[in-house]
Amino acid sequence: MQLSVVAVRLAALRAGCGLSMKAAAQAAGLNTSTIFRIEHGLVAPRESTVRILLELYGEGEHAPRLLSLLREERVPGWWDAPGVPLGLSEFLELEDQAQVIYTYGPGHVPPLLQTRAYAESAVRAALPPGAMPARVGCAADLVARRQQVLDRHRGPHLWAVLDRAALLDPPLAGPGDRLAQLDALALAAKQPHVAVQITRPAAESGHLYQGPPFTLLRFPGGGRADVLVLHLLHAPVIVEDRRRVEEHQQAFARLSLTAYPVDATPDVLDGIRAAG
Repeated sequence: MQLSVVAVRLAALRAGCGLSMKAAAQAAGLNTSTIFRIEHGLVAPRESTVRILLELYGEGEHAPRLLSLLREERVPGWWDAPGVPLGLSEFLELEDQAQVIYTYGPGHVPPLLQTRAYAESAVRAALPPGAMPARVGCAADLVARRQQVLDRHRGPHLWAVLDRAALLDPPLAGPGDRLAQLDALALAAKQPHVAVQITRPAAESGHLYQGPPFTLLRFPGGGRADVLVLHLLHAPVIVEDRRRVEEHQQAFARLSLTAYPVDATPDVLDGIRAAG
C-alpha cells in the first residue's frame, strides 16, 4: 500500500509542475520507462531516485516524509493523499493523533473553526496573483477534511484563543458570511470538547502577542512529548525542542489568562455581531 501512495504522490507532483514523463526523465537523468514504472507502482524506486525527483519538483526538503512511506516506517493516512501539500502532511497526521489541541492565530480564525466561506476567502487572500482558482476549492476542501477530527468519537479537545480584531475585520465581504462565521463559533463554543476564548483589546489586557500563529499538540498516554507547530508563510514548522515548546505553552497560558473567560464567549460574540 505504501508503494502505491508514493507512486501516486510522485505522479501528482510531476503533473503539478507541468512536466511530461519524458521531460521529467530527461531532467532527472532517468529513462522515461523508469518514471512510468515508478508512477504506476510497478517498481519500488531507490531512495536516491525519490530524492532526485523531489528536488526536481521543488519538494526536496520534504523527502524524509515520502521516504518514511517507502521504508514502510508508518501507515499512510488521508494526509498522504496527493491533494494534500507534502509540507502539510506531517502536521495533519500529528493533529489527527493529538488528545488536546491548543491554538492561537493573530489576525485570523483557526482553520478548525472556519466556515467554508471563510476558508475560501482566507485561501484566496493568501494565494499569489494569478493562482489557479481551483486551488481555492481544494484548499477549502482540505480545511473541511481537517475539521472532521472534531466530530470523531473520542476525538481531541480543542482550546482556541481567537483574535478579537480578526473577528471584527474578517476576510469576508458579505455580511451574511460574516454572521455565519460568528454563528459557527458560537455553536462550536457550546460543544463539551471545545473551549473558545476571545482576546480583550490590547489596551485593556496589557498584553500583545508578537509572533506567528502557533498550535500546541498534546498526545494521549504521555508516550510522546508535546509538540509545537509554528504556522509560517509556506508551510508549518514542527518544533520538538523542549525549551521552545515550554515558551509557547507559557505564551498560550498568558493569552488565555488575559482573554475574556470561556463562559463570556457567547456575550462577546453577540457584541461583535452588534458592532458589525
